[in-house]
Amino acid sequence: MHDQHSGQPSQPGISPAITLARKALRIAKLLFTPAAVAFLLYFAWESRESLREVVASGQLKRLPIAVLLWSLMPLLAPLFAQTVFRALGHRFSYRRLAVIHIGNLPARYIPGGIWHTVGRVTAFSDLGAGKRDIAVFVLLENVLAVSLAFVLGGPLVALYRGLTDWGLIAALAGIGGTLGLTSLPWLLNHHLARRRKKFPAREYLMCAGTVAISWCIGATAFVVFLTAFPDLDMRFSALETGATYLFAWGMGFIAFFAPQGIGVFEAVAGDMISGTGSIGNVAALLAGFRLIILLSDALVWGMYQLGRMAVQRRKRVATNATRAGTERN
Repeated sequence: MHDQHSGQPSQPGISPAITLARKALRIAKLLFTPAAVAFLLYFAWESRESLREVVASGQLKRLPIAVLLWSLMPLLAPLFAQTVFRALGHRFSYRRLAVIHIGNLPARYIPGGIWHTVGRVTAFSDLGAGKRDIAVFVLLENVLAVSLAFVLGGPLVALYRGLTDWGLIAALAGIGGTLGLTSLPWLLNHHLARRRKKFPAREYLMCAGTVAISWCIGATAFVVFLTAFPDLDMRFSALETGATYLFAWGMGFIAFFAPQGIGVFEAVAGDMISGTGSIGNVAALLAGFRLIILLSDALVWGMYQLGRMAVQRRKRVATNATRAGTERN
């Protein structure tokens, strides 16, 4: 999460150069998203005929499978949060953390890319988690996500492509991800040193394992999405396609000027997948995977709301029955 500043030129301890850089970063974030969306729409319009042919010949029955696969990821996220907070001495139930995560899913689609995190952080604070514990959670969630995306995807991309172009970058990303995984425990323990406690290695491995499983599910959903369009003429194996997704997602994540990596992910994955074809055409099609994610989030959130209404209805029925029995007596 990035702090929002009022724009005053003289903040204690902050140089004018840093203040200017923060302003520039905020402006870049605000401008990049509409620009990326505009270019994707432009590519889609320019290649509308070829995209229409690809979609028309697609096996669209596979798309619901991709939606259902991605829907498993919000169910793993509360398990990750539960493991982190248990390591920090909090006994939050999986059910309560699932309500927090799923209930805040719509906030993902508010411009800025941080509001889902903001909503959950506020709820964790209401549960009794301190600022330091919440900081540990946010650090783990973000660093493990990008590190494991590079560790799982980078070496495979390098293996398939060789150490040239994207293959070389992917190899370096894999090394960076490995460094992130190995240095993160030290950062956590340094952060917690004032409280004379350490983040248990067992819980750290469980957190990393949960994220790795989640990424395997997400990559599988992406592969299923692409196999729904046989006319895309891809010559990649399912394993290379999944690795490409993870690597491209990681590149979008570290592009801090692009909220949720929009535009960057599509450009990187489109360039890698297109081969001799048009990058714009493939990038425009890959943007459709965001619709799969949106539908998955809507499905999970909708099921949560239906369950919530059913519980409230049962409570009302029980209350009315109790009241009626009291009146009879």
